[in-house]
Amino acid sequence: GDSNMLVYEYMPNGNLWESLHGGNRGASLDWPTRYKIALGVANGLAYLHHDCQPGIIHRDVKSTNILLDADFQARVADFGFAKILQA
Repeated sequence: GDSNMLVYEYMPNGNLWESLHGGNRGASLDWPTRYKIALGVANGLAYLHHDCQPGIIHRDVKSTNILLDADFQARVADFGFAKILQA
């Protein structure tokens, strides 16, 4: 039958929780990097809510569901509880 699947690119800096709590090879996030991550998450959620057709509500945003690439650009992950908005 038909099934949907999400495939994510490799995120070498793990998730936000690991980076904030020292589980990511002892890495520590400075304030400019934290700000960059917060903006990335906000932009990602704004895209899902307003620019996707139909819109998507994530419903499970937390630090373990924010993945970080090599440059600490944030990606929202884990859409298991997401709802697709009906027009």
